[in-house]
Amino acid sequence: MDDPKTLSKITLMINRAVSPGILAGLKEIGVHDICVAAARAPIIRERKSLFGMGTKEDLVDTPSDIIVFLVPQEVADPVLGHAIDAGELTIYGRGSAYSEDITVPAAHEIFQEPSPISVDLEKPDRGLRSLQKVCCIVQRGQGEAIAKVALYTGAGVPVIYYGNGTGVRDKMGLLRITIPAEKEIVVVGTTRHNCESVMDLMIDVGRLEQPGKGFIYTYLLKKGLADLQVSRGDRRHAATMEQIVAAIDQMRGDTVWRRWADAKDSAKRKQRGYLTGFVDLTLFCNAGKGAELVDAAMAAGASGATINTYRHICPPDSPMARIGLSREACSMVIPSELVPDIIEAVREAGAFTDQCFGQVQVRTIKKAFTYVP
Repeated sequence: MDDPKTLSKITLMINRAVSPGILAGLKEIGVHDICVAAARAPIIRERKSLFGMGTKEDLVDTPSDIIVFLVPQEVADPVLGHAIDAGELTIYGRGSAYSEDITVPAAHEIFQEPSPISVDLEKPDRGLRSLQKVCCIVQRGQGEAIAKVALYTGAGVPVIYYGNGTGVRDKMGLLRITIPAEKEIVVVGTTRHNCESVMDLMIDVGRLEQPGKGFIYTYLLKKGLADLQVSRGDRRHAATMEQIVAAIDQMRGDTVWRRWADAKDSAKRKQRGYLTGFVDLTLFCNAGKGAELVDAAMAAGASGATINTYRHICPPDSPMARIGLSREACSMVIPSELVPDIIEAVREAGAFTDQCFGQVQVRTIKKAFTYVP
C-alpha cells in the first residue's frame, strides 16, 4: 500500500441555482479537481388550507448539487470560508458546507501533485465546529421517509441522491427478488449532541433492523455550516426561527443548548447492536469501471458497495483533463483491517491505471447499523 496522505475533503450540498457562483469562486482560487453529483433537497412547505382554515404541510424538492473536492489540510478552513462566501451560504435555504479529514492511501499518480491554491489564509472562519453527519442508504422510494426525520426534528436540511447497490443483495437468495438494486442515499449534517438520536429515529422509520432494508452510519466533520431552513412558508416575523437559532449558536459559541435527547433514547441505544471499528472506503474511478473493481474488492472481503455517478470538472488545459468527464464513487463500509487487502485487490484489477484513474478515500465511521443475522 502507498504511504497514506491525510487531506481535507470539502463537501457542499447546495441549491443548484447557487452552484455556478461557487464553482466560479473555486476556479478563482485554483481548485481544479472537482466532482459534482445531482441531488434533491426536500423541505417542508407550509400553505394555507382551504378557506384559510389553518395550514397544511407537504414536502417539496429543491434541485441540488453535491460538490466534493480535496485540499491540503492547512488551507481547508479558508477554502471552506471562500466557498461559503461565494454561495452566500450563511443565508439559510441556499445549502450546507462541511470539511472533514480523510486519508488517501492509494491513487493514480496524476493525483500526487495537487494544484497550488491561492486563498487568503486569514479569511474569517465561517464554519461551526461540533458537527456530525448521518448517511442512510435505503431502497429507492424510501428516502423521503428518512428525510422527514431530519426535517421534523429540526436537525437540518437533508440531501437525497441515487446509487446502485451490489453485494449484500446478491447474497440473499430468493429474498433478493424483493430488494431492488436502486438505492437512495440520504445525508444530513447536524450537531454531535443530537446525531445519535436522529440516527435512532431513522433506524425506526426505515425498519433497518429487518433484512435488506438498508444501512446507516455516522462520521465526524471537522467543521461545517448546516442549512437549518427545514420549512418554507409565509414570513410573519422580522426573523425566522432558523435565524434566531443561528444567532443563539453564535452568542453561546456552541450548539449544546439544542440537545434534545433524553434517557429513553439512551436506553434504546444500549439495546441496539451497533457496528464499530469500520471505515468508509470510497474508490473514485472513471465511469463504467466501478462494477468490476467492486467485484475485485468483494473477492478480498468487502461485503458490497453503493455506486453513484459524479460529473468531473477541471480546466481543459489541466493535467486533470485526462480524467474522464464522468466518474463513479464506489462506497464500501468495511472493517478497518481490510483496507490494505482491498487496495491491493483493486490495484491488481487496474484501479490506478490510465483507464480508471482511481483514487481511494478513507474516512473513519463512528458507528453503523444494519440487519445482522
